[in-house]
Amino acid sequence: MLRINEELRQESGLRLGVRMSLNLPVESVSNTAFLMAYCRALESDRPDALFRDPYARLLAGTRGEGFLQRFPGAAATAAGCIVRTCLLDELILRVIREAAIDLVVNLGAGLDARPYRLPLQASLRWVEVDDCGVLAYKASKLASHRPVCMLESFSMDLTDASARQALFERLGGAAERVLVVTEGLLAYMTQEQVSSLAQDLFAQAQFQCWLTDIASMNGLRLIEQALPEPPRTSNVRLRFAPEEGPAFFQQYGWEVDECRSCLEEGRRLQRFVLPEKLLATFSNEQWEVLRTLAAIVKLKRTDPQTNTSHRRADRAFPYHPRV
Repeated sequence: MLRINEELRQESGLRLGVRMSLNLPVESVSNTAFLMAYCRALESDRPDALFRDPYARLLAGTRGEGFLQRFPGAAATAAGCIVRTCLLDELILRVIREAAIDLVVNLGAGLDARPYRLPLQASLRWVEVDDCGVLAYKASKLASHRPVCMLESFSMDLTDASARQALFERLGGAAERVLVVTEGLLAYMTQEQVSSLAQDLFAQAQFQCWLTDIASMNGLRLIEQALPEPPRTSNVRLRFAPEEGPAFFQQYGWEVDECRSCLEEGRRLQRFVLPEKLLATFSNEQWEVLRTLAAIVKLKRTDPQTNTSHRRADRAFPYHPRV
């Protein structure tokens, strides 16, 4: 049960109603890539930008702004994208450095331009996997630009298990330590599809770390209840929000190494749309609903010697009292 008061709904632009819409107001998942690119362009234009993506506006084209405006609470949507981008930028660079990663595999890469804009070593291999149309569009827009590392692209339907397994085996056989990134991907998959993906990733011993965003069931309900009627041609649905939260991955060999609440990080980065005076009025229960709506999670392979795979977190997110 969501316990979010009317002030929050008005401030965030989320109009909660009785209708439950499972579909997003876009025609395909690829449309959300344009939306996210436009959000990154908005942040890059700010004088106090938290990151600079010089390719975002080029990639967003004329469609990105239109897709963003279809969503209620466009400012909240943009803020969420910006926070997610910041956190993953930070974690990607840190994991590459600390874990001596020689290959990054970005599944559902969309219009991500990190191989062009992050300070990466030229010797690093970066593989992006997505729909052929998305990758072809991005390649055409960035044809005159060079990535800072070794970049490869593979067109694939990531729900095709046999093709996915073959690619993972190929990549694992040509690398020593691999970082996997799934940004904005899992929410569109069923729990069974995510389970299969997690097992396929773990099957490759070289795949050491996995960065992903994850929504809670309350997060999906909040989004779904706020949405207008989607286009009749839309088949884009939000699906994955396991009851056990990030602990879901433990049964497949992936241990939660770090979990960052997007709400708390948004406050830290000053990219959260709700005023502090409003947040101060919430009870601990209301705060807990908010802070567990979405998170960025760092997963690592379970060490058999520590025997942690059987453990299950008591809460979807560790509790952090408010300051």
